[in-house]
Amino acid sequence: MFLKFIDDLNFISSCRKYRLGLWQCPNFLFLAMGLVTIVVMLGTYFISQRYYSETVTVTSVSLVTIFILTISSFIIGGVKKIAEANIMKSEFISVISHQLCTPLSVIKWSLEVLKTEKGEEDDKLNPKQLIFLKNIEKSNEKMLKLVNDLLEVIRIDQGRSIFVKDKVSLVQLAQEVIEDLGYLKAARNVSVNLRDGSPLSRVYVDPKKMKIAMENLIGNAIKYSEEGDEVNVILRMENKKVMLIVEDHGVGIPRYQHSQVFEKFFRSNNASRYRTEGVGLGLYLVRAILNNFGGEVWFESEANKGSTFYVSLPAAVG
Repeated sequence: MFLKFIDDLNFISSCRKYRLGLWQCPNFLFLAMGLVTIVVMLGTYFISQRYYSETVTVTSVSLVTIFILTISSFIIGGVKKIAEANIMKSEFISVISHQLCTPLSVIKWSLEVLKTEKGEEDDKLNPKQLIFLKNIEKSNEKMLKLVNDLLEVIRIDQGRSIFVKDKVSLVQLAQEVIEDLGYLKAARNVSVNLRDGSPLSRVYVDPKKMKIAMENLIGNAIKYSEEGDEVNVILRMENKKVMLIVEDHGVGIPRYQHSQVFEKFFRSNNASRYRTEGVGLGLYLVRAILNNFGGEVWFESEANKGSTFYVSLPAAVG
């Protein structure tokens, strides 16, 4: 806490980070307001001690008030500029993501046609062409996931995401997710073990949104595991809660970065950062989605020893 406070006092780096001038940068303005207020109040005190006049005291206090109001107006202007930039950024990402969805979906559809269409013997693709086709398909799937994650983040942040809850089995969803991630398991040579220790694992969630959360948790565990490792997905009941536990033995997350894990665009500052894909939206989406189901997510992790993520959801009754 103290280190964060000291870091906040470094207004120069904060202003550069937000690309704001000094008189638009909240960090500088708060610091300036505090320092000048202290100086003016001390000055007022000494003046009032020397001059026993109500007029002098009232004038001094009025000047302090005017100064505080002036600085406050600058602070409001700086905050408004940051807020406007954030809105513009969100709108830009939303528009670009929507525009990207159409061509990527067309590419996906065209690839499906190419794979299933049967022609004359001379028209068939040779093994080398099939490999290229598979690579295009994988890259297209990655792009589609990135675009869909960006759109989902924008919808959640703007309160426009629609959640249609239904009574579903987490075991069934986990099986579907593990099957869908088959390409990633094969690429990383990582096995995923599903252990169902729960006689009742039904919950009220939106199946599509819950699959997004589970895909990110299990997908991350696979991506951050060493080649040939195992990932354990465990389901169990605990105090009328359904627990989903995703455990890997990969590179882990440094302890000093634990507080940032569920932030947007977070990437762990370790070796895996340079050999895994993604922009750091997965865990932010996981927490945001689970909040809509009355669920919780937390984790334990240590660098070079792996991570374990825990998801707790109220069990469906009846």
